[in-house]
Amino acid sequence: MKTISPGLSDSIASVLADPRPCPHCDSSSHIAGGLCVGCLLEAGLDPADAGESESLTDILAEINLPDQNWRLGNYEILEEIGRGGMGVIYRARQRHSRRIVAVKRVLSYHSDSRETLARFRREAQAAASLDHPNILPIYEVSESEDGLPFFSMKFAPGGTLQQVAPALRNEPRQCVALVAKIARAVQYAHGHGILHRDLKPGNILLDGRGEPLVSDFGLAKWLDTTSDLTRTLTIFGTPGYIAPEQASASAADLKPTADIYSLGAILFDLLAGRPPFLGAHALSVIRQAAELPAPKLRTLSKLADRDLETICARCLERDPKLRYPSAHDLAEDLERWLEGRPIIARRVSPPVRIWRWAKRTPKLAGSLAACLIFGGAAVAWQIESRRLTTTVREEQMAAHSVAVLPFLNLDDVAPDLATTNLVADFLRARMSALGLARVISAREPPAKWTGTGIHDEVQAIERQLGTVTVLSGTVRRFEHGKRLSLHLLKSDGTEAPGHWVIELDEQSAISTALIRKDVARSIYNVLDGHKDALNRTFADPGIQDDVARAYISAGRGLLDRRTIPDLDRAISCFEAAIRAAPKSVTARSYLAMACLGRNYLLSSPELTRRAQKGAREAIELAPDDPAANRALFFVAQSKAQYSEALEYGMRAIELGDPSERACGQIAYAWKMLGRPDTAILWYQKAKVSQEQPADYDALLGDCFTDLGLDEQARQAYQAAANFRPDLPEGWMGLCRLELLAGNEERAREICRDKLTTYSGSSVAGQMQGMVEFFTRNYAKAGSLYSGLLAEEREGGDKAGSYGSVNYLSALARIKMEQGDVASSRALAEECLAAIASKGSQDFQALYTVAAAEALRGQTENALTSLQSSIDKGWIDHRFLLLDPRFDCIRTEPRFTKILSGLAARVVDLRRHHPAIQLATNREKQNE
Repeated sequence: MKTISPGLSDSIASVLADPRPCPHCDSSSHIAGGLCVGCLLEAGLDPADAGESESLTDILAEINLPDQNWRLGNYEILEEIGRGGMGVIYRARQRHSRRIVAVKRVLSYHSDSRETLARFRREAQAAASLDHPNILPIYEVSESEDGLPFFSMKFAPGGTLQQVAPALRNEPRQCVALVAKIARAVQYAHGHGILHRDLKPGNILLDGRGEPLVSDFGLAKWLDTTSDLTRTLTIFGTPGYIAPEQASASAADLKPTADIYSLGAILFDLLAGRPPFLGAHALSVIRQAAELPAPKLRTLSKLADRDLETICARCLERDPKLRYPSAHDLAEDLERWLEGRPIIARRVSPPVRIWRWAKRTPKLAGSLAACLIFGGAAVAWQIESRRLTTTVREEQMAAHSVAVLPFLNLDDVAPDLATTNLVADFLRARMSALGLARVISAREPPAKWTGTGIHDEVQAIERQLGTVTVLSGTVRRFEHGKRLSLHLLKSDGTEAPGHWVIELDEQSAISTALIRKDVARSIYNVLDGHKDALNRTFADPGIQDDVARAYISAGRGLLDRRTIPDLDRAISCFEAAIRAAPKSVTARSYLAMACLGRNYLLSSPELTRRAQKGAREAIELAPDDPAANRALFFVAQSKAQYSEALEYGMRAIELGDPSERACGQIAYAWKMLGRPDTAILWYQKAKVSQEQPADYDALLGDCFTDLGLDEQARQAYQAAANFRPDLPEGWMGLCRLELLAGNEERAREICRDKLTTYSGSSVAGQMQGMVEFFTRNYAKAGSLYSGLLAEEREGGDKAGSYGSVNYLSALARIKMEQGDVASSRALAEECLAAIASKGSQDFQALYTVAAAEALRGQTENALTSLQSSIDKGWIDHRFLLLDPRFDCIRTEPRFTKILSGLAARVVDLRRHHPAIQLATNREKQNE
């Protein structure tokens, strides 16, 4: 006897243990080669005769075999794949199409049971009437030769959901996606009048792509019929997955909510690894489902979240009315969970749980309810009484509520929290003595804090603290004491009922001064409704008159454009407002500002005279008017009296001017006094309250440039160029910055790019001339300055101008370079005479005098004038280092000392003012 080699024996054993499908016919094969017996025999026939000979299948078909159970109608039975109490399921192949299908046939011993046969036919009828991608399709319904019904359906190679459930347990999203598709299929069946009644994991098949297929409609019921068959069926479905009412109610009373329960049980099983209820036998499971709430999903599954637990609990409610009303609603909630949206289902609220408990224990619930009612009535009476008292108290306190904004220290440009708390404590004590009142002090400045009481900060503090009024204030030193300014504003920031300016000497206490002014009583009375309780500011007729107010509004809008035509129209508007309201302080104040703005662009003694007259008349009409004081600021500035101008700017803020213009003017005065560090803080305060973007960016860039903070300067200039492309300041600042940093070609490139856009601007021509002059391109610079000189003989050295080089002195230096000493001296002499005739003593004028004297060879005079210019506020040491007009005295020891001293001063300003860096960081955050 031949022995089988161990390797071959193992191979056969492996195949027998694990049958594989035949590659030709898909029949199960236990042969090592993989072919079934039929295909093995057929392969053995002579291939040469294949064209004329019949196939093995045809030959075997003609043989009259005594046992042909391997065929069922038109199907070749390949293997049994399932068996239940009613029928058996085979994997089969349709003979002619060769398609692999599943065939279900009634078990032979049920052939005499009319009820079973009717149920089988009902399953086929129900499934065949449905056409849905997630419902197992029926191909053919027929009977075998012995009269037993069978039907063929799609073969699902993926097995059942019960078989793959362990692999899905750790994938909650896949579980939810599968149940959502099953719910859509069940909703389709319900929509066609069919109730499944036996949904469970074993009745959900999976095709080759893992898509679910609902099968086994053996217990299906037509929702719109009450046939005798439905009433006589005694099979309830599978315990653990059927709804509680399905075991007790008649089939005719079942609703689609019964299938909702089964879907919830399937989802619970997939996520928890077990059905909701377990028991020793079916009756125990059914009893638990009818009497007990379903266990919480998250006690059995760590991967389930609160929403999935809520969805399962909603499906597994014992009362059908509390479940999802339809499978569509369940599918919607599952899909909302998959998409991360809020689900529609909600947890059962405590009142509902109490109601259910009361239904179970009515006597105890009634007794407790009676006790609660009587006790609650007594408590409610006391609570209501206290509530009414508290409400009246709160309303009175709210009507007398004041929020105290952090006061602004005008000297340090920082919040003065110490003074703020002193005033708040005083008002809290004094107003509480007068009646119910609430005074709240802000712990820290709001995000947009200026301390001047602008609209945004007042509204922000009102929203934060909920008061009806806001008190803002400023503090600053003067002579031998300090001045405290207080402003009471309504919470919307639109009206200032009154203000106080209190001057204190070193020995005076703030509380004493507040008592003397009776501030607390005045505030309390006005909040109590007394109209004349506070001192009133001057009521400007120009604001009360509709025509004058319209002209003033139009003129202020034109002022912001800063061009000669717009300024001329603004002047006309303000003059028209004065004609409409002859005593208007606002119209006169803005007329003075417009005239001086126009004079800056094109000098005119007449404009200066009109400006001075308008400001003087405004201050005579209302000495405490903020706009009038701002107008005087402009007048003092035009005379280069910057210390005086600074005082008027401070007074404007103390008198209640919350506009960014007031802050910007103070900043300009500090810059012209040689303090760009302090100017930066004021400009940034102006930016917080401004409405027009980048109005102050270029000015900030100038201050950063003076201090050598080139990166911050570049950012500020770029913002100005981006947000205000209609104005040249942004690109001119960038050009000047590159020039001072030694990047000559980059400075020329910026000029070339922008000159065509601003060809009509004289300041653009000045910048081009300065670039060529400072890079010692004297030929080109001479041509440019000659053209500028023809337009304006004494131009080029206005304070604050980017190309601030006097035309006469520049040409004098160029003539000297060309060897024309006589012309050079004549031009320098003319320059000195022109400055002397104007009588200006600001640092720009003194700097130009020093340059002209250097060109005339007056070295000592030049150095003295240069030192005077620095004493007055000139601080741009890099400009001085590059200026060609000082080439002839650059080697002088005193000049070197002046230059090094100026550079040291800039470093000192940067080092001793850390607030600059803080403000710079805040600026970056706001951007």
